[in-house]
Amino acid sequence: MASSIIPSEPPTHIRLLTLNCWGLKYLATYRHERLSEIGRQLAQASPPPEIVGLQECWTQQDYESIRDQTRHILPYGKFYFGGIFGAGLAILSKWPIEESSMYAYPLNGRPTAFFRGDWFVGKGVACARVRFGPGAADVAEVFCTHLHAPYEREPNDSYLCHRTAQAWEISKLMRGAAERGHLVIGLGDFNMLPSSFAHRLISAQSPVRDVWRELHPDSSLGAAINPVEQARKRPIPSAEFNLLENGATCDGAFNTWRWSKALQKRLDKGEEITINKDEADPRAKRLDYIFVGDGGYAPRVPCSSLVR
Repeated sequence: MASSIIPSEPPTHIRLLTLNCWGLKYLATYRHERLSEIGRQLAQASPPPEIVGLQECWTQQDYESIRDQTRHILPYGKFYFGGIFGAGLAILSKWPIEESSMYAYPLNGRPTAFFRGDWFVGKGVACARVRFGPGAADVAEVFCTHLHAPYEREPNDSYLCHRTAQAWEISKLMRGAAERGHLVIGLGDFNMLPSSFAHRLISAQSPVRDVWRELHPDSSLGAAINPVEQARKRPIPSAEFNLLENGATCDGAFNTWRWSKALQKRLDKGEEITINKDEADPRAKRLDYIFVGDGGYAPRVPCSSLVR
């Protein structure tokens, strides 16, 4: 057990990390190996992350593996339970977690769509109150979530109302934290595009900002093949540009799990495949987000400088 050591002064910067681990038990390929490697990469990161939100970390065994490897930099952690098969959510922290709770989304899929799985898992918001300084307001309220998956492109996605309702629920939680005068951190796989109604809803209904858009204000609003992005009349981005400027990790050229079956078979045979970082990457999009809000707590530096 880690001893509760509260810093004598609050930090001026907080390094945040969010990751969907794709760790569904029995179904995720190379689950044990990948989750173990995720723990190793976190442990070796330089500079190390200080607050981490994980999604689709479904088994306590995988969580404990990551905890064991990162305990020296992230001594505090919480694995959240929910639904029939678990919540798949975890929060790790450099600083003490004073309080935690799990908020289940009231609307989350259909039980008849058993092949989707969303209804059966405990989707919701993992909440943790992190003490990063001695003052009464030196508290960060962390919200880690994974919104309902889209199975069709908006506006034809029949689960759009589910995801929108979930965006509304987490926006209320973040707004409440801000009203308490705490630093607000919302992070996770939101399964939405920066141009979506769910994104605008969160930004409008809670006093938080999309950190990536703050640091990269000209980044894409969707994949290059998306009508919203096509309307901007930008050239199709390269794989490297998508990663470094657009923050796009889903369906990108560097995401081997989204490659064609033919390419994946070549990988399975041990063939080494090199991706040209300059090749056109029209399908990559950003679904992962970090939202930060100052609330009533006045930081020493602007909000956009709080995250690196």
